[in-house]
Amino acid sequence: MKLKLILLIAAFACLTSCSPSLINTWNIDKYEVIHEKGQNTTSQNIGSITFKKRGKGVKNINYNVFQNDFSDTSDFNYELHDGYITIDNPQNEKDNSALNKMWIIVTDKPKHQVWKSTDGAQNIQIIELSR
Repeated sequence: MKLKLILLIAAFACLTSCSPSLINTWNIDKYEVIHEKGQNTTSQNIGSITFKKRGKGVKNINYNVFQNDFSDTSDFNYELHDGYITIDNPQNEKDNSALNKMWIIVTDKPKHQVWKSTDGAQNIQIIELSR
């Protein structure tokens, strides 16, 4: 009986520690684009992304790449799946947000996340989040 209880507690601890809650505000520590032909770009501390309950969220992002300013302060919808997350516009309208797409979750820790995606032009995008 004690063994079953210990195994049940261990399984519960693993489930709660292995699947951290995404619901929170996350700092975007690094946003990197790896271009197929070189000239990679990396931006540090570009803002935050907040995941709320019921698949809703808010982006607050500002960064500069090659003297071009980018800003994304918009609402979004998200769906979290095993191993990936999708982010899209709540009105299902097209916008030019670099984050609105499917991301593969490479690192999934309670205070650190790393996601990867592509932009459809053979460029890889990497985002690192912390809280």
